Amino acid sequence: FRRYPNAARARRQEGIAQLRVSVGRDGSLLALSLEATSGFPLLDQAALETFRRAAPLPKVPEDRPAPVELSFPVEFFMR
Repeated sequence: FRRYPNAARARRQEGIAQLRVSVGRDGSLLALSLEATSGFPLLDQAALETFRRAAPLPKVPEDRPAPVELSFPVEFFMR
């Protein structure tokens, strides 16, 4: 679901955005925020959009407490 923004690629911008995600039992995206910037607004926005496109996320197993809050790095590097 991750897409490297063309404008960021053209400017050779690279980085890692750290996101905080809260997921409901049914996999719904309850909250999404930027914990640490990649250093580039285009990449930060693309990282947030990654999770919005992926929703709904996998369901939280019944044996786990819900909602679940996780931290995810979203990497943008040209290889």
